[in-house]
Amino acid sequence: MGLLLVVITLAIVGGLMAMQSKTQGPSAPQVQQEESQALVTASAQTFAQVGQALQADYAQNGTYVGAQLPVGSQVTLAQATDKTYCLQTTVDGTVVHESGPGGAPAAGACAAA
Repeated sequence: MGLLLVVITLAIVGGLMAMQSKTQGPSAPQVQQEESQALVTASAQTFAQVGQALQADYAQNGTYVGAQLPVGSQVTLAQATDKTYCLQTTVDGTVVHESGPGGAPAAGACAAA
């Protein structure tokens, strides 16, 4: 009887720990959202610097198509039209994009054209 009580108690404690890890551990939705937001924030300065070069190219050519991005920026011009563009980069293995002009960094790849 005593051994059965110990086994039941251990099962209950194990179940409670598993439930807690889903809401507070590294795979918890809040933690994943905060990590994603940190990556987006980290990419903001990179996109801002590339955006300045992109706007200079646009001012000269009147289009984003074929615009040259700074060498070594690790940013690609994933989509470009006469009036819009989408920049894309990878930060710590996570893809981040910015649609512009006037957009803000967001997690994930550029939307399909």
